Amino acid sequence: MIDWHRLFPDEDFRFRMGLRPGDEAAFFAPSADGESILAQRAALLAAHPHRYAAALADTLPMIAEATRLMRQSSFATDDALAHCIAAGREIEPDWVLLSPDASRNHPVIAGCVCFPSSWSLPEKLGKPISAVHQPVPTVNENLGRSIDAFFEKLVPGKAWLRENWSLSADDALDHHTEITTPPLTERATPGTTWLRLEKQLLIRLPLTRAILFGINVTVHRLDTLAAIPDLAPRIARALRTMPEDIAAYKGLKHCHHILAYALDAR
Repeated sequence: MIDWHRLFPDEDFRFRMGLRPGDEAAFFAPSADGESILAQRAALLAAHPHRYAAALADTLPMIAEATRLMRQSSFATDDALAHCIAAGREIEPDWVLLSPDASRNHPVIAGCVCFPSSWSLPEKLGKPISAVHQPVPTVNENLGRSIDAFFEKLVPGKAWLRENWSLSADDALDHHTEITTPPLTERATPGTTWLRLEKQLLIRLPLTRAILFGINVTVHRLDTLAAIPDLAPRIARALRTMPEDIAAYKGLKHCHHILAYALDAR
């Protein structure tokens, strides 16, 4: 179950850590839509493996430990990238591995992300967390120290969950930067807009000390969410109070006030 009122508290827009204890077994467990999701993942990885999977050299031990945690088994290959691709075909959520090296700000070292929200895993490979977040207005300034402190205290055996959201003009899961997706315009309505919900899990691996970052994307039409009691005004408030630079980054420059007005009118 999704706690939409936790995702949209009755307050002005701001980026929040919003961390709470999680369950990695439940996060990576097969879902009701698993057959369809895995079919999409297999097709994407067959057509464009280097678009969705990536790995630095000498990362196989960390990748193998991560896949054992996610799938309770490993894959018979001694190639790091091939291991990521094989895991990506059989594990529903996307996943990214971060280096355990805090002195280098935990750079991205491997993963498989078939359903990105307007970003590319290969483009992030080797970059520290601060550089990964650099395009997002205010995140490093407001949350950078909190993120660093969280990683420093992250211990094996304890998973943490959080959510992130964005809006889109379609319900496609794959929003890779190399894919042409329809933009949200001033004609957007709650009936033609989808909320992309990212459930995110973070856990430190016990042997290699790498950090596993899981991402599970689902899409929900905005007018359906607006029918939930007391939710429409909360979403409207978040959209109405969103700073213009953040709205532009999220692709909402032309519609966040229009959608807020529409939701307020419900």
